[in-house]
Amino acid sequence: MKLLFLFTFSLPLQAWAAACCGGGLTAPSIILGEDSAQMSVSYSNQAVVSDVDAESLWHHRQDPETTETYTLNVAHIFWDRWQAGLGLPIVKRSLGDESSSGLGDVAGTLGYEYLPEWEYSSWRPKGIGFVQLTAPTGRSNMDSDQTFQLDVRGRGFWTLGVGTLLTKIISRWDLFTSLDVHRSFSHSYSDDQFTGTLIPGYGGDLGVGAGYNVGPYRFGGSITWTYEDPIDMEGTINSQGSAQRYATTALSLSYLLPEEWSVTGSYADQTWFGSPTNASLGRGLLITAQKRWLR
Repeated sequence: MKLLFLFTFSLPLQAWAAACCGGGLTAPSIILGEDSAQMSVSYSNQAVVSDVDAESLWHHRQDPETTETYTLNVAHIFWDRWQAGLGLPIVKRSLGDESSSGLGDVAGTLGYEYLPEWEYSSWRPKGIGFVQLTAPTGRSNMDSDQTFQLDVRGRGFWTLGVGTLLTKIISRWDLFTSLDVHRSFSHSYSDDQFTGTLIPGYGGDLGVGAGYNVGPYRFGGSITWTYEDPIDMEGTINSQGSAQRYATTALSLSYLLPEEWSVTGSYADQTWFGSPTNASLGRGLLITAQKRWLR
């Protein structure tokens, strides 16, 4: 139980998104252990240090942009192997003396445990599938009215995704992989320069990782590859965007506290691996506190 509980803090989908605001699903609020409910509060501080253009050329920033995110995630088992979750982020972006803060994109998750661990198996993992709907509650870059677009906190599209999480515990080790595919939906837009339709596409995330458990501590690592289709414009201006891809590497340390509480510290870096394209890459820290309620 403790091994699986500590493992939940290093899910690859909890990695940062590329700024701002890149593809990928929001970190799903999913219960992996034998709990009835859980609630977590997290704080992340990410500095965007490099930009990679559509030709995969790197441009290092002289003045890094900082993004602080406060996120509330809740999840609850409501029937047998079914669960529901909600993620609510508050985002603050800063560059020099300028900053902007507000609500990011809100995500709701519906999960089902399709591979339960009712009996021991040396090879069979535990599997949870999920569907996630992300609402464009954060301001997008097309709606920005601030210098450097610091008021951009979301993608501006409704997004529907499906995915799975597979976990396996072997002695003191835990192994996991995650996969999701999502579709963002087009919407009409009009301002002084453009009237027409913004057309996004498909995207996906693939993550793998492992952790080692010693008493109440867990040391973990993961890597997640993210891809997002181009965003095209059709209307008074017709243009085709560029696909986005990047990889996020995360290292974490978790500690289990009494009364079903725990804390986790993570470091994530998007400049270490992968062949990024059309992305703003950052590195930063994430601190999470979680409370669980047992069945």
